Amino acid sequence: MSQLDEIVQLLRQINDRLSCTAHHLLAKTEHTAVWNVDELMTRMAVVSRLGISERTYNRWVKSGILKPICLGNKHYYREQDLTDALRRSVNRGMI
Repeated sequence: MSQLDEIVQLLRQINDRLSCTAHHLLAKTEHTAVWNVDELMTRMAVVSRLGISERTYNRWVKSGILKPICLGNKHYYREQDLTDALRRSVNRGMI
C-alpha cells in the first residue's frame, strides 16, 4: 500500500470517529433539538425548490444566507427555516 493510500485510509478513519463522536455528543445534550426527518429537506431538494445551481447554493451557505442543519457531512433544512432565511436575505438586499 502506498503512503498516499495509507494517509487516505487514516483520514477516513479520523473522519468516521469524529462523526461518531459528534453524533454521540449531540445525542447526550439535553437541549438537542428533535427534527422530524420527514420534514427535513436535503441539499438537492433546496436547490430544486429555489431553482438555483449547486454553485449558488454553496455560495449562499458560505455567505450565511442559508444555514443548514449538518448531520455528518450532509445538509438538511426545515421548510420554515428556509423561508425565514430567504425573507431575511431579501429584506437585507443580499439576494
